[in-house]
Amino acid sequence: MNKWKIPGLVILSTILLSACSVNSNADKLYKQPKPLSAHVMLPETIKPRSIQVLEVHVMQENKTVDDAKSVQFKVWKKDVPRKVETVKAHYDGSMYKAKTTFKEDGIYYVKTDINARGEHILPTQQVAVGKLSKEELRSLQPAENETHHHHSHH
Repeated sequence: MNKWKIPGLVILSTILLSACSVNSNADKLYKQPKPLSAHVMLPETIKPRSIQVLEVHVMQENKTVDDAKSVQFKVWKKDVPRKVETVKAHYDGSMYKAKTTFKEDGIYYVKTDINARGEHILPTQQVAVGKLSKEELRSLQPAENETHHHHSHH
């Protein structure tokens, strides 16, 4: 009986391992999520205490997403990160828009919270409002500094 143990294990192992071979087309059997992309458009110059329109164009596979579950903008001043204003955006036929007011001069963050088609993205941008101090100008992120440093010349 012992003389059949080793050959039997070899045959059984071969059968089990061949059943577990990788299907080279396995990736096509599962739905691949297509990533969302967002192009956030903020006003070029922002004055404090004036109504501003925030816009975001949401896309997936180069097509506009018009059926997002939720799109909102979260806005907070850099030196007051716990005081976040949340503004719900509405689809206007081409993009999602919301209105907000930046209360005072300074550096703000605008986080766009997009939930659509099983995906969740949170693009965040830094924006300068009104006149900035020299210290605030130095602390701007480089890309934003090139775009927004002219705010100090108002």
